[in-house]
Amino acid sequence: MAVTRRQFTSRAVAGALSTAAAATLTACGNKAASGGGTSTGTSGGPSAGAGGGGGGTTAKAGKNILIGMNSGLVPQFQRYAADFQKAETGFNVTVKPVPDAQADYIQQLVTQGLSRSLPDIIFNYDALNQTLNASHLLYDLKPWLDSGHDGLRGSAFEANFLNQYRVGNAVTGIPVSADASILYFNKTLLKKYGVTTMPTDTWTYDDLYRVAAEITNKSGGKTYGLGTPIGDGSGVFLFYPMLRAFGSNLYDPATKKFTFANAGGIQAWTTLLKPYVDKFGTPYSTKDQSNNFPGRVAAMVVDTRPDIARFRTALTDDWDVVPMPTMNGKSTTGGGSYSLSVSARSGNKEGAYRFMAWFYSNAGGFKAAEPDGVVPATAAGLASGSWLTDKHPVPANLIPTTKYAVKNAILPDPVPDAVQPKVVPALQKALQQVVLQHQSVQSAYGAAQDSLNALIK
Repeated sequence: MAVTRRQFTSRAVAGALSTAAAATLTACGNKAASGGGTSTGTSGGPSAGAGGGGGGTTAKAGKNILIGMNSGLVPQFQRYAADFQKAETGFNVTVKPVPDAQADYIQQLVTQGLSRSLPDIIFNYDALNQTLNASHLLYDLKPWLDSGHDGLRGSAFEANFLNQYRVGNAVTGIPVSADASILYFNKTLLKKYGVTTMPTDTWTYDDLYRVAAEITNKSGGKTYGLGTPIGDGSGVFLFYPMLRAFGSNLYDPATKKFTFANAGGIQAWTTLLKPYVDKFGTPYSTKDQSNNFPGRVAAMVVDTRPDIARFRTALTDDWDVVPMPTMNGKSTTGGGSYSLSVSARSGNKEGAYRFMAWFYSNAGGFKAAEPDGVVPATAAGLASGSWLTDKHPVPANLIPTTKYAVKNAILPDPVPDAVQPKVVPALQKALQQVVLQHQSVQSAYGAAQDSLNALIK
């Protein structure tokens, strides 16, 4: 099963982070915290920030590699590991699942760091990167990427996606897939409830909400017209483009202030919360958002391309995809990625990087991963990857939709490293105050903005 960013992100991060950061700082000592990390186990090299840096080492790659992977991606990575072992004889790669809840995952990594049992390769993603780095769990790959170590070069990757894993001068993750949001729709359900004109690439949010409300009303609530896109508020890629469409932003680097509760921001949040407030989208109490589409709970959902494989297996109805609807004539396509990172405390960084060099090659892991919906975040992968020749008849509009989504994805600007772990919890609290406690959007999000700006030093 594919994994979505929304599935992985927890509603309870802040408490675990303070404990995690304190424990890891103690474990790593002053050298890692100040960018003076040294070699560990079989992988040495000069530090370049973020838990020590790669490159410049003569250490040999150890043959045993442990990968900690989100549970939904474990079957895929077990296949990739088997392919790697065929290509690189003598290696033994083990893939183990990690907790889905972010707070539990961070706590596990910290505990494993203290006992030196961390995986060599860590599952990571754009909105989590700064949090893991703040806990000194990630190894800086920039020197190796700059030098082309093991044939893997940073210049091969699309800068906007690789930049999501930059913290200061360090690069602490390498994106696996250029993910972007698209609109899935169940043609069978739409027709059942009287919708004769299917979604198109010219749809606006007014069109989306109008049809969604029609379906919810005509079904008597048995089928929701839309899986409420914002979910629990944890997926930055789900709300950030809407802020931009209304002329707002999450954080303004020019003024060094959070600005998401300005006039445009309030309009954006009001629009995003409308399916909850007007009750035509799946309710906030829906815990398993991943079942909305294959379970026929909702006729339309916003999701990313990697879930294609799962939907093809689980859904027998007629369905298709289109680009995200526009707002105010602007794209609302969100973009992001998940990545592989090397553990700062791994004793086999060279072996981990050897696997990653194979995985990110067009003839290696990328070739094996593209049938799983992966669109490589490299110039070559976007221009000529095998995803462009997908022969599966469903969904019929997949390739043009993916091309549009990747090209028009709105990627979030970075926020200050020290404050980043607090952003999603603050926004989730505001969402809950509006949806569950019936506070005004202005009051809830205004308070969230004030609380985050107070943390900026």
